[in-house]
Amino acid sequence: MNKNPESLGPIIGAAIKAYGEGSARSVQSAQGIIGPSDLGFCRQKATLMTRGVEQSDSRSIAAAQVGTAIHTYVGEALRQFFPLWIVDDRKVRATFPSGAEVSGTPDIIATDWNALIDVKTVDGFAWVKREGTSLNHRYQRHTYCLGAMQEGLLDPTKPVYVGNLYIDRSGKEQEPYLVIEEYDPTLTDEIDSWIADVQYAVMQKEDASRDIPAAVCEKICEFFTVCRGGLDVHDGQEMIEDPDLKSAIRMYVEGREMAKEGESLKRSASNMLHGVNGSDGEWQVRWVQVAPTTVQAFEKKAFDRLDVRKVRAAK
Repeated sequence: MNKNPESLGPIIGAAIKAYGEGSARSVQSAQGIIGPSDLGFCRQKATLMTRGVEQSDSRSIAAAQVGTAIHTYVGEALRQFFPLWIVDDRKVRATFPSGAEVSGTPDIIATDWNALIDVKTVDGFAWVKREGTSLNHRYQRHTYCLGAMQEGLLDPTKPVYVGNLYIDRSGKEQEPYLVIEEYDPTLTDEIDSWIADVQYAVMQKEDASRDIPAAVCEKICEFFTVCRGGLDVHDGQEMIEDPDLKSAIRMYVEGREMAKEGESLKRSASNMLHGVNGSDGEWQVRWVQVAPTTVQAFEKKAFDRLDVRKVRAAK
């Protein structure tokens, strides 16, 4: 049988995708089982999952698969160097005051440090360094920690620490970034209330709170069409209430202003250094002549451009 070598790429890609969709977490999600990673994200999505509603949209899992591969590598490394730690091989079950139970497998239980750490892969650390750990990540690691204490893996009579170890999946950040703090017991009731909202919506056959803005939901959620497909969408005019998105707007504007200031500083310094070649002991300075080039006319492909500007006051 003749085989076309060009078909190898799509075949391998399909195999990788199918393997990822068959992972324990993917199967658990498809079966409507709420896990720690679902907490603090979107109550309506958790409601649809619990009801067993079939996913209506296909979403790329490429980033998640890269994250899984990194988790596996990190796990192997930590088992070798920290044999006393429990690394990604012990499921715990957290029981909340209402009786709700959520189970999952934490990444790292450092028993000799009385600490639990959940590993997250991200694209750079700018966001987490500025805004800190997301609500979803805090709820997830807290639930793991609650289960670990209830099962005697961590000692609640001593200070217990919970954290997230962020790893840059792009490889640009060479060292991981750790966010760690003392366990906050008040989060237990907060998470329990979040779960209660979902349970109430399921029992009453009502919609729960849609905690993720529609524009974001459309890009990332497998339930978008069945959840929001029939709802009115105010194109570009939706009031943004999500705190992370509001922070992202301010972060973008600040970055734009910093870029303008940076260009201004560079122009001023360039004028002062005109014709100067040498070194101050730390920096090498030289002027390089760039030969002229001719660029033939070409068609620029369409692309999405972000436009952020001040809202005009109503007259």
